[in-house]
Parts: sequence; C-alpha cells; structure tokens
Amino acid sequence: MSVEKHYTMKEASRILGVSVRRLQIWDKRGLIRCVRMLGGRRRVTESEIKRLLGVKEVVISHKVVISQVVIYARVSSHDQKQKGDLERQKQSLLDYAKSKG
Repeated sequence: MSVEKHYTMKEASRILGVSVRRLQIWDKRGLIRCVRMLGGRRRVTESEIKRLLGVKEVVISHKVVISQVVIYARVSSHDQKQKGDLERQKQSLLDYAKSKG
C-alpha cells in the first residue's frame, strides 16, 4: 500500500502557478479537494494536483505511466523560420518523443 504525497498550500501554489489565496478560494468553492490536517492546515494531494494540471495516468502492472508530454520549439529570427528551421526542430522533437513512447 502506497501513501500519496501531500503538498502544503505554498508548495501546491508554486506547482500550479497560482497564489495560496486562490487555492483557498478554490477550496471554499469546492473546485479543489484539500485534506485538513489535525491542526486545521490544508494539504493538497498529488493526485489532485495532477487532476488540476490535466495529467492523465495509466496504471500498467503497478507502474504509473504519464501519457501527456509537452514539447517546445523556437527559433531566434524570422529568417530561421523562413528557412524551415522551426519545422525541422518540431519534427525532430516529435520523432524523439515518439521514440521514447
């Protein structure tokens, strides 16, 4: 049996990119599920953070596989874009991501 990680409101706010106050408001409105500790402090579970980030998980043989990936490509100038550098970079990143599953 595995114990799920709980994040403080400050840690969760940094991960989610919102303020602690915003998380408190979401909790009050029922938009986020927080766990209350004995002292009344809120904690956010790892699964709740993943839900809010839109990360989907698939459990295969007790291993968790994250099925969502983000790639980032950019060029420094308009000339590089015109030469096709951006498209080559995007294709290279997509090929790499596909090769890693």
